[in-house]
Amino acid sequence: MTPSLGCDDDLPIIVDVAEEPGGDTVQEQVVVHAGFGHGVDGRGEPFAGRDFRIGCEFPSGTYLQRDR
Repeated sequence: MTPSLGCDDDLPIIVDVAEEPGGDTVQEQVVVHAGFGHGVDGRGEPFAGRDFRIGCEFPSGTYLQRDR
């Protein structure tokens, strides 16, 4: 269970991502990870990022190429 959301881990979280700024057309994507970035700095010291990031992907399935 994801304590911060109060839901099961296998429950997909869907995000409607705008195709362009100020646009009203959205594409549905699924959250695949979220959290603060982390790594090792130039001195070899571990660090945690200050930005909370949410990674998304298109849901699995078949997608048809749209003519523009």
